[in-house]
Order: sequence, then structure tokens, then C-alpha cells
Amino acid sequence: MPVIQIDPDILIVIATLVTIFATSSVIAGWVERSWPWLAVISLAIGLGIMAYVHLALRPGGLTFWDIPNAFIHLVAMVMN
Repeated sequence: MPVIQIDPDILIVIATLVTIFATSSVIAGWVERSWPWLAVISLAIGLGIMAYVHLALRPGGLTFWDIPNAFIHLVAMVMN
């Protein structure tokens, strides 16, 4: 079975969006004095994907400007 290669920019966009939405859900649950387990698991998955991209897929690791550039690259891929 061949190994599937995925563009690191797609993973960065997915991880960023999942992390942002999960963080807002965790904060909302914390304010309401409940513990949203699905949001905590989603936050861990988003941070795990980001760590994987940082450690394994980007030589030299991620920089701050890699995240907005990934969004721009993804939009350009869709528009093309």
C-alpha cells in the first residue's frame, strides 16, 4: 500500500481551525462550570497535528508566518 503524502499547509489550516474552535468551546465550558470532554479531546488533536507538522514535516520547524501563509496557499490551491 502506498504512503499518502498530504500537503503540510492543509494540515496547518486544519490544526489551526480545530484548535481555535476547541479553545473557544473549552473556555465556554469553563465559564459555565462544566467540562466539555469532546472539546478537550479536539484541542489535544489540533495541538497534536500542529506539533507533528512542526517536528516532522517542516525543516527547521514552524514560524509565526507559516500559519497565515498556509491559509493563503490553501485559498490559492482552491481558486486554481
